[in-house]
Amino acid sequence: MRAFLTFTLFWIWTSSVFAQVFLNVQDFGGFPNDGASDDAALQSAFEEAAKQNAQGVFLPAGRWQFEKPIYVPRGLTLKGTYTRPHIAERADLEGAGTTIECYVGRAADIDKEPWKYESCVTLLGSATLDGVNLVYPEQADVWNPVPYSWTVFCNNDYDENHQVREISRCAVVNTTLVNSYAGIFMRWSANDHFISGVNMSVFKKGMVLDGITSLGVIQNVNIHNQYSWPFYGIKASDHAKAELLAKQNLENMTGIEFHRADWGWLNQVFIIYANKGFVFEKSMTAADSSQWEFGTRALPSFDISNSGCDLCNVAVEANFVNTGVGVNFSNSNLLGRVILGDSCYGSLRFTNAFFSFGVTGADVEKDQFTVGKHATLQIVNSEVLNFPEGISKEAPWRGKIFNVRGVLQLSNTVFAVPDTGRYDARTFEHLIVQGSGLATVQNVIFRGPEFRFSTKEKGRVRASMIGHREISEEMPYNPPR
Repeated sequence: MRAFLTFTLFWIWTSSVFAQVFLNVQDFGGFPNDGASDDAALQSAFEEAAKQNAQGVFLPAGRWQFEKPIYVPRGLTLKGTYTRPHIAERADLEGAGTTIECYVGRAADIDKEPWKYESCVTLLGSATLDGVNLVYPEQADVWNPVPYSWTVFCNNDYDENHQVREISRCAVVNTTLVNSYAGIFMRWSANDHFISGVNMSVFKKGMVLDGITSLGVIQNVNIHNQYSWPFYGIKASDHAKAELLAKQNLENMTGIEFHRADWGWLNQVFIIYANKGFVFEKSMTAADSSQWEFGTRALPSFDISNSGCDLCNVAVEANFVNTGVGVNFSNSNLLGRVILGDSCYGSLRFTNAFFSFGVTGADVEKDQFTVGKHATLQIVNSEVLNFPEGISKEAPWRGKIFNVRGVLQLSNTVFAVPDTGRYDARTFEHLIVQGSGLATVQNVIFRGPEFRFSTKEKGRVRASMIGHREISEEMPYNPPR
């Protein structure tokens, strides 16, 4: 009897404590699935949560309609029912899970001062968004998407004197963005950000990081148009519709842009069907970009592991990279071109990586790797597969695998050119080094044509321990399709 009484008292105590951790928006007049605005109820719930020092506000399963921007106050969490990433099946959107319907931020210019536009959800200092679907009901035409501002925006929390009260430290966890025009923006001093278990389908941009002056982690993120299929009634068997949507993404969508970010980590981040996958640029804030020429403060530096860009036009584009640390990719699959621009003074390093040309090859003159005159590209313990989809025997590929005007270092790597019918054998070259560029090739095996290279102007190539093996019918090579 004593044990039963002890358990009962413990259950009552823990239930009471848990009830105070999250306030239920239904207790403040909000109700799901009723087609009415829940803005006032959520605002009241957040105000009371701040007074009670609660952890945040809970949105039960169902559709919640917001016609005004949601501001998650400092240190609080807006929590839904999901505990893991999800694909936003039709049942979810009809109330099986927590769905936020956004009606704000329409017709915004996300590329020009995006912080001036209202977002669906703005996270202030140490705020968290956890376990929800976010959907734009008025984004009805999948083939002609309307510009919206960022769905989730992380910003500093300011006091009454407009001074920063706390560095952001925002978190987005176990959340799906169903049909966003632009996904998540981590703005100036969104330090120690944490993005985990996020699926998103976007029309323009997945994520942007800018002005990050301290560490941050992004992990278990998928950017793929399939998360919008249930909303638009597209089934997996609708190959024609799926291909049209993929084509739209290949022409318009960018996965992740890194601007100023002094250091950060990405793990298990996958981008599928994008015009550009991982893009490295200087800061969008003029005052933060002033030292880019010779300094390192305003340029991105990242460690990226177990990640990839699948079926992309450009897998990696680096125009500005930290000159001291650079960007490190490890255990990555990158099916798309790699471009280091002339304005890139830093280095990109790839270890245990797999590269392929990607899925489009309409421009038969494009090169698989381009290294600008100030940049350094290092590839170690990797494989490079030249297989330019979209190239036909009637219009063979005439580009190069590597076009180098900066510095290229290759070692312990395998190159495979399996389909001789897709390139012009008379002009094909693995490597061309121009200007004052320098390429070192060491302990590399070439499957298909023997190592072919040329130099122009002051370009130099240093090669040693080169192996070669023909690809024959007895030794088929099966590239990914």
